Amino acid sequence: MLAIISRLYHGLIFGLAAIAALLIVFSIALVVLNVASRALGYGSFQATIATVEYILLYFALFSAPYLLHTRGHVMVDMAIANMSGLPRQILEALIYLLGIAVSLIFLFVSIEIMSEAIARGHFDQRSVDMPYWLLHAGYPLTFGLLTIEFGRYLVTRRSLYGSTDANEGL
Repeated sequence: MLAIISRLYHGLIFGLAAIAALLIVFSIALVVLNVASRALGYGSFQATIATVEYILLYFALFSAPYLLHTRGHVMVDMAIANMSGLPRQILEALIYLLGIAVSLIFLFVSIEIMSEAIARGHFDQRSVDMPYWLLHAGYPLTFGLLTIEFGRYLVTRRSLYGSTDANEGL
């Protein structure tokens, strides 16, 4: 049963990353089509800017759990890289606890914002009218997954700082 849950969890994280990649490809295509349309004298698509803004929001949200899971995000580890033993373990645990706390705050606040937007029926009115809650729909999922990832680092022997890539840095 645990193996099935693990596969589903990893599938969700990698699936969201795949969706994020597809969203970026779509936004690039949309911008290219918009520029080509203007260059050919047909004018620009009205919803391009708003759509690309929404895509960038969801790209950042959907890729975050994958980046944390694979340690693919940008981080500064100058202080912790030179530490070892118990002080390093304590500092890492504090970092993971801070990550959990921040992720939980964003999780609960985003649920509150979504609930309020649904109850009031707010819309984001730009060139595309979109329910305001839809702008925030990715936050609870993303920050829930980030909370789990930080928790996994806290309770397992995995470390965000465990190994470094020889090609990293300047």
